[in-house]
Amino acid sequence: MRKKTKWILENEVNYEYVFNKEKNKKLDYIVKEILENRNLSLEDDFSFDPFDLKDIDIAYERIMKAIEKNEKIYIYGDYDVDGITSVSLLYLSLSELGANVNYYIPLRDEGYGLNKEAIQTLKNDGANLVISVDCGINSVEEIDLANELELDFIITDHHEITGNLPKAMAVINPKRNENIYSFKYLAGVGTAFMLVYAIYKKQNKMNDLNKYLDIVAIGTVADIVPLVSDNRKFVRRGLKNLKDTRWIGIKQLIRKIFPDDWDSREYFSYDIGYIIAPIFNAAGRLEDAKQAVSLFVEEDGFKCLQIIDKLLENNNSRKEIQKRIFETSLVEIEKKQLYNRKLILVANKNFHHGVIGIVASKILDKYYKPSIIMEIKENEGIATASCRSIDGINIVECLNSVSDILVKYGGHSGAAGFTINIENIDEFYDRVEKYIDEHYDTEVFKKNIKIESILEPYKVNYNFLKELELLEPYGAKNHTPIFIFKNCRFENLRFTRNSTEHLMMDIMKDGYYFKNCIFFGGGDYYDLVAESKSIDIAFKLKLETFKDRYMCKLQLEDIKNSENNSDIFDSILKLEGKDITFPIETVVYPKRMDIENPISLSFNDYGVALTKDRVIFENIDSNLSKILVTLKRDFNYDFSVEIKERYIKKENINLHIVINKKEAELKSFPIKDNQIFMEIKNMLIGNFSYNSIQKKILSSIFKEKNPTLAIMEKGRGIETIINTIKFFYEYKNLTISINDASKKANFYIFTLNFNHDTILEDFLKSLEKIENKNNILIISNRDFNINNFIKIEDTYSVPKNVEYIDYKEIKKLKDFDNLYYPFLSNEKKEILLKKVEENEKIYSTKEIVVHF
Repeated sequence: MRKKTKWILENEVNYEYVFNKEKNKKLDYIVKEILENRNLSLEDDFSFDPFDLKDIDIAYERIMKAIEKNEKIYIYGDYDVDGITSVSLLYLSLSELGANVNYYIPLRDEGYGLNKEAIQTLKNDGANLVISVDCGINSVEEIDLANELELDFIITDHHEITGNLPKAMAVINPKRNENIYSFKYLAGVGTAFMLVYAIYKKQNKMNDLNKYLDIVAIGTVADIVPLVSDNRKFVRRGLKNLKDTRWIGIKQLIRKIFPDDWDSREYFSYDIGYIIAPIFNAAGRLEDAKQAVSLFVEEDGFKCLQIIDKLLENNNSRKEIQKRIFETSLVEIEKKQLYNRKLILVANKNFHHGVIGIVASKILDKYYKPSIIMEIKENEGIATASCRSIDGINIVECLNSVSDILVKYGGHSGAAGFTINIENIDEFYDRVEKYIDEHYDTEVFKKNIKIESILEPYKVNYNFLKELELLEPYGAKNHTPIFIFKNCRFENLRFTRNSTEHLMMDIMKDGYYFKNCIFFGGGDYYDLVAESKSIDIAFKLKLETFKDRYMCKLQLEDIKNSENNSDIFDSILKLEGKDITFPIETVVYPKRMDIENPISLSFNDYGVALTKDRVIFENIDSNLSKILVTLKRDFNYDFSVEIKERYIKKENINLHIVINKKEAELKSFPIKDNQIFMEIKNMLIGNFSYNSIQKKILSSIFKEKNPTLAIMEKGRGIETIINTIKFFYEYKNLTISINDASKKANFYIFTLNFNHDTILEDFLKSLEKIENKNNILIISNRDFNINNFIKIEDTYSVPKNVEYIDYKEIKKLKDFDNLYYPFLSNEKKEILLKKVEENEKIYSTKEIVVHF
C-alpha cells in the first residue's frame, strides 16, 4: 500500500531577483536563497564563550582539583552513539591533561541513564568524581544517593528538563534558562565538548582542541539534533578532520569501510549517519557499548583492527536481526491489513529489543502511520515497546491517555518507549487507536513532502551539485533539498536486483536524460508509474562517482501521475537557461594527459566538444551541452573555456574545466559609422530597435555632439546605451571612462542614483577635472539641471492593449502564450511585440517597457 503524500512548495521563485541578479555572483540563486532562508552560515568560527553555560566554571574548578590531587574520575555515559562519543571525548581530553580517568557505560538491560547500582559500584571502585555525559538531567534520586555516598557529580546533558534539577555539584545543560549561551540544541557530545573547550581555553591548549571535532561530528549527526548554528559548525569542521583523523581506531575503521578513497574523499553527514554511526550503535544494541569506546581511545593499531572486526560482526548481526524483524512485521501488517488502521502495532516474542526502534522507523517510512514494535517477554509477563510517530501526532500524548495500563513510559512527540503487561496489549491497541481517531484529523496521515524549488533539468550538472554541497551537513532543521520535475517521460522501469522493495527507471524531461534514477522503498509505486503516460517526480540530488567519473544522480522521493496532479506547480515560468550562473565548472575525462591551456569549445551537430589546436579531444556531458547550445542559439551567448585542475585517477583522468560567458565583441569590420552602429545594435539587442530614450540619447551624443544629461528610470535599457557607446569608442581605438572623472579619457559616462544633495554637489565638483566637457553623458534617476548640458527626459507610454501583471499574479493565468516576461527567447519576444503592434491584447511584466 502506498502512503498518501502532499507536496508543499516552500519557496516560490523570485523572478525579479533572478532577472536582476548581480553580475559575476558566485552562487546559483537557488543555492543562495536556501542559504538565506535557512539562515545558514558558511563560516566555521567559534564565536561563543563556553563559560556562558551555567555551572561550567564550577565544573572546571572541580576537574582541575581532581587532576591536581590525582583523584579517580569516572565518565558515565549512555550506550548510544551520542553517549559513546561523549565518553570518548572526555576520556581522551582529560587523559591528555594527566587525569586519572576511567569510564562506565551501562548495558542496555540496565536501562537508560544513571542507576543506583552503578553509582554504588563506582563508589566502591574508589571514584572521587563522576562526570555524566548525555544523561543525568532528571536523575534526582540517583544524585541524592551519590551525595549520601560523598561522591561528587558533574552532570553534562542535553535532554529536556522535566522537573527540579538534581543536586549535583554542577549541572551543565544548554536548555537551562540560566544560561547566557543561547543555542539550546546541542547534542550530548556537543555539551561535553563545551566543557572540554572551557578547560582547554583556561589551560591555553586551544591549538589541541580541533582534533576532537571528528568525534563531536559523529555523535552530533548520530543523535539527529538540528544541524544548524554551532552544531553545524562542529560537524562541518569535524567532517574535514575525518580523512586526517588523529585517532588510530577511527582511521582504520574508515580505511576498512571506504577502502578506495578513504584519504581523499569528501565526507558528508550521510557517511556518518548511514555508514559509520550504525557500526558503533550496534555495539550498544546487541552487546556492550564499551567496546565502541575502546576503538576511539585505543592507541595499539593491531588491537584496533580486532575491535573493528568485532564491531562489524555486531553490525552485520544487527542488520540480519533487523531485516528478519522487519520482514516478519510486514507479513503481519499485510495479512491483517493493519495499514488500514490509525496505528500500526506488531508484537512478537522473537523480536530483539535492541533493534525494534529501527524497525518501527522503517514501518513508519513505508506506511506513514504511527508505528509500535514490541518485544514480548513471556517469562516476565511484560512487553517492551518502541514507538515512532508521524508529524502532527504526539505519541507521548497518546501514551498519556492509557497511562493507567502502562508499567512505565517516556519519550517525546516523535519517538517513545514503554513497558506493558502482556494481557493489556489488546486493550492498549484499541484505546490508543480510538484516541488518535478522536483527536486527530485524517489529513495528518498525508505525508507532507516539502519541495524546495521546481527545478529546470538543465540545472542538474556538476557545478550546481557542488554548490549544493555548501548546504551540508544535512540533518534535522537542515534537510536535504527536495526538487521536482513536472511532466516527465520514463523508460526502463524495473525493480532493483533481487528485490521488489526498490524501484529504478530512466527519466526524460525536455530533452534531458537521467539514467538509473532510484526510488528506495518505492516498489509499491510500480503499477502507478507503469500505467502513467507522464509523471511528476520529487527527488534529491546526489553527486556520485563510479570508476573515477562523476555522475549526477536523481534519488526519487515521491511520484505522482501528471494528469492527476494539477496544483500550484503548473504556474511556473520557464527560465530558458537565463538563470544559469557563470562561470560553470564541469569535469571531462580525456585519454590524453598532456592537454594544457588554451583550449576552446566547438559546437557541432552532436553537442559541444573541447578542442586543442582545432582537434577535438573530449565531449562535454550531453545535458550541459544542450543548455550551452540553447543559450548560444536563442540568446546569442558566446563562451570561453579554460582548464582549472587536473587529477590523475586510477581509472580516469579528471580534467576540471571552467566555462565562462564571454563579453560581447564585434566580429566584423565595417567602415561607415552607421554600419558600425548597426553591428553594435545587432550584437547587443538582436533584431529589436533602440527604444525612444535610447535613440534620443545616442543622437544627442553622436549626431549633435552635445554633453548630455539623461533623466531615466531603471529598466529602460541603460546598459544597452552604455555598451553602445563603449563598443563604438573601442572600435575607434578611443578611450572611455565610466564613473571616474579623474581618469583621462575621450568620453565619460556617469550613472547617478542620488539619495541627497550632498552627493550631487560632490559629483558636480568632480566634473571640473574633465577638460573636454562636450564628451560627457550623465544618466540620472533624479531630475536636476547642469549648465551647458542638453537635458533629455524619458517619456514613453505603454500601449493600451498591454496589461501589466505582477509576477505573483501570473499563476492566475491559464494561457501563457500571450504573456511577455524577460526570460523568453528573442524570437518569442518578437512574436509578442508584433501582437502589440497589431493591437492584440497581451499580458506582460513591467520589463516590457525596455521596448517602447
